[in-house]
Amino acid sequence: MDRGFAELLKRARDTIFDYKDSKIKIVSHIDADGISSAAVLSLALDRLNIQHEVHFTSLDKITSFDIGDLTIFLDMGSGQINHLVSEYGNKNIIILDHHQGEYPETPFLEVNPNRFGYCGSEEVSGSGLSYLLSLELDKTNKDLSSIAIVGAVGDMQGSWGGLKGLNRDILLDSIEAGLVKSQEDLLLYGRTTRPIYKSLQYFSDPPIPGVTGSDSNAMALLNSLGISCFEGNWRTVSDMTSDEKRKLATEIIRKTITSVPQEYVSFIPQMIMGESYSLIKEEERSPLRDSSEFATCLNACGKNGRPEIGFYVCKGNRGVYYDILIGLLRKHRQNIARSMNLVESRGVVIKEKFQYFDGSGINDTIVGTVANLVLGNRDTNPFLPIAAYTTLPQDPNIYKISARCSRLLVLNGLNLGKEIKKSAESVGGKGGGHPPACGAYVPIEKLTEFLSIFEENIATCI
Repeated sequence: MDRGFAELLKRARDTIFDYKDSKIKIVSHIDADGISSAAVLSLALDRLNIQHEVHFTSLDKITSFDIGDLTIFLDMGSGQINHLVSEYGNKNIIILDHHQGEYPETPFLEVNPNRFGYCGSEEVSGSGLSYLLSLELDKTNKDLSSIAIVGAVGDMQGSWGGLKGLNRDILLDSIEAGLVKSQEDLLLYGRTTRPIYKSLQYFSDPPIPGVTGSDSNAMALLNSLGISCFEGNWRTVSDMTSDEKRKLATEIIRKTITSVPQEYVSFIPQMIMGESYSLIKEEERSPLRDSSEFATCLNACGKNGRPEIGFYVCKGNRGVYYDILIGLLRKHRQNIARSMNLVESRGVVIKEKFQYFDGSGINDTIVGTVANLVLGNRDTNPFLPIAAYTTLPQDPNIYKISARCSRLLVLNGLNLGKEIKKSAESVGGKGGGHPPACGAYVPIEKLTEFLSIFEENIATCI
């Protein structure tokens, strides 16, 4: 670990101990990584009998609450430095954030790996930073590593064939602790809960010609390969033999490389096969067994205004909290289905290097998820970035923009988060995020100008 980065973690630890008898407040983001971040640090403080409060918020509401004698921002802060300085410049604040920022001099203790040569989009997540700080608090906290893995996967940091960098170190801690199993696997969602044909049907990055979007064609492909879909119960990917997985992966790759632009062909194998991470102490058919599905559950809590439910589940409180989480997951999927129907009725505007749709009426917390799913539809171009815009309930004069792109474009050099930040700032807005998934806030009257500038900026990269 970089010496300067390690020193900042130690300073954060010492600051927490200095304030252990004061009011400590944790403020974290509402997505899977933010919820995981809060759970990891909260558990570490619980074990030291350090009292603390936990508050969840979205990026656009980061300055709308009371803070403590010491406030610790998790999975946010670096992109909101100016707001924090103007609101709380004389307060005691620690920032643990893996997002890119401007990194001006501040009165705060900012722990951001990007400042020390790490890539915050691939090598460590917000929950990973919480975990590293938890180890500074007590070296016995290695059992918190599995929740950090869920956060990293939820932040798409395992989407490039496997976790790497500091994430890799955390994964090894979790494997050593007997909490996580890592294995080479088909990168199909729903490995432990969905029928194989459903996982295949919904695989869309990259789309499988003739298979993506069609349950009957997905089932026909499996039958043609001699892979049984049903044996007393619907078989899942986790039920498949290694030979079946290799056979299916080979066929997916064969079909897919015929339909992608030539410059992406070399990336296809790592999009189909890669590492999967199972939390082996969770029940086999539970959506908490697979790290990716666990992350979806946490996102469902945050996007339905109940991040604390995911937080409690991460901390080991199941029973009623787990039941509520499953209900929120069901509601999340229903909201997405309704939103997809809305987009289908309106259509998508497809331009030369960019596509977008009007997301009005779609909850601003899920419009990015919807954009990602729309990208897999037959009526869109899967090899162009997509953006959606919707108004914010708390401010009708601002559009929230959510943008997504195929991982193939990122592997080929596109950093969508960088481009949306630059585009939003050029019209008086703000934005940022990760290479394949990002967002912005722009004045409503500047939407057309923003979309034009965003397209121009993207065009120079793809």
